[in-house]
Amino acid sequence: MKLMVVDDEPIILNGIIRMIEKAHTPFIEIIGANDGVDAMHKLATFQPDLILTDIHMPEMDGLTLIKEILSLNLCNKFVILTGYGDFAYARQALRYQVIDYLLKPINKEELMNVLERIGRTIQNEQKQIIEHDLLLLKEHILFNTQFDDLPFKPEQLQSLIPHPYTTIIVIQATDHIPLLTTESLSSMGTHLARIFQKLYTFQSRFLQQIIILTNSVHLPTNEDLQLACGELFATEKKQGSGLCIGVSIRKNDNERIRDLYIEAMAAMLFNRYFSSSTITLYKPESAYIHQNFDKLVQYIERSIDEQLTIEQIEKDVQSILPHFPGNTESNNKLREQFLICVSVYLQSVGLTPEAIWGEHAASKLFLSNNTLHADIHISEIIAQLIQYIRTSNHHQPNIHTIDKIVAFVEQNYKLDLSLDAVADHVQMHPNYISMLFRKEMGLTFLHYLHTYRITKAKQIMHENPDWPINTIAEQAGYENPRQFFKVFKKFENITPGQFRLENSSF
Repeated sequence: MKLMVVDDEPIILNGIIRMIEKAHTPFIEIIGANDGVDAMHKLATFQPDLILTDIHMPEMDGLTLIKEILSLNLCNKFVILTGYGDFAYARQALRYQVIDYLLKPINKEELMNVLERIGRTIQNEQKQIIEHDLLLLKEHILFNTQFDDLPFKPEQLQSLIPHPYTTIIVIQATDHIPLLTTESLSSMGTHLARIFQKLYTFQSRFLQQIIILTNSVHLPTNEDLQLACGELFATEKKQGSGLCIGVSIRKNDNERIRDLYIEAMAAMLFNRYFSSSTITLYKPESAYIHQNFDKLVQYIERSIDEQLTIEQIEKDVQSILPHFPGNTESNNKLREQFLICVSVYLQSVGLTPEAIWGEHAASKLFLSNNTLHADIHISEIIAQLIQYIRTSNHHQPNIHTIDKIVAFVEQNYKLDLSLDAVADHVQMHPNYISMLFRKEMGLTFLHYLHTYRITKAKQIMHENPDWPINTIAEQAGYENPRQFFKVFKKFENITPGQFRLENSSF
């Protein structure tokens, strides 16, 4: 953690820094500033987790410095240094989010106790931030919520996945087989941690998937994965195991992490229908399957919206086929690529091939060596798929569903809501909810949720001008003040402190 100490008396400043450096505190990076102006200059390149500052300093006193730092969202935790004569003045500083004050001359034991206590608080907050950022990353990866609609920027991925190689492992249960037990998943994580420097796990009840996101310094091999995960990654599929596993790896391409997930899903589905192995690693020769997938999704969505006829679909298919690698000499490869994209699409809307073509879909349609059904045209497959979706509820926007979701948000906006939580409430697939919001309201669910929370926060600030920002953040549904600052700045283009100052006359 980072600490800045501000004092205009060099002897005191250097003494405090040496005192902290010799002690075992959570603050590893420590810099000093000679006064408020020097502090502001150094804050341009150094963003501390905590600032210790004197009150009486030339040019810019301690309270002015704190107000300026808060308005720019450069730090939100402060301890002030003061003499006995400034005790009342120090108490006044508490309304500016000052956590504590220390009387000069500084008592070493008292200083260490304060730093330890605040350090633990910061560590807990940082853990909450990581958990929240991972929730947003899950929304992006699994449900294709764009970064523009999230209080989360692609560059923030650097702190979560800082190393060159990012791997996504998709594990899916089939044939009504339950997903891995907590014990199995924990054991698997222990083994994987020996290879990967960063390891995160997501679960989706709707997709029946476990998604393991890893980050490493070195490129993991198939042998590494098999060694780390033991019997789960056996060379041959175990009869009745009901688990299919797909893996995809990229180097230095975190901004396209959603594509990495699509590739891992494609590998998993290839594993399910076309492979005898338990694990399938996404191959370079299958490159750009996510682009083919995007083209297929766009066509399916358009055909549903425009109510295209089967005849038109058959005509359109001629323009779709060139996007799938293959030619007249390798029709099986083309068909395989196409069916994988169809399967990925069905996964993304909570369906399976079995739901459309029956329990024996794999043997009837998806096995590439099944000559009996090799003459089923791709246009017919698309037509059957679109016909099924048209007659189901998956693409029937329902304004009453929107009303139900909005009411749920208004009653529970203070909770840690997500698409998964809302999906559980209305018993609908998260992707369908996301699609419904975009179509009916012109924005994503998460965009709506944050807009509603920020509106509540502004209302609270108007009605309670003396409340600290931490309290306002909590009342608006944000457990972590830093997260609140980040979201508020993204949607309002100013910080909560600046908003309060601009509206203080109201």
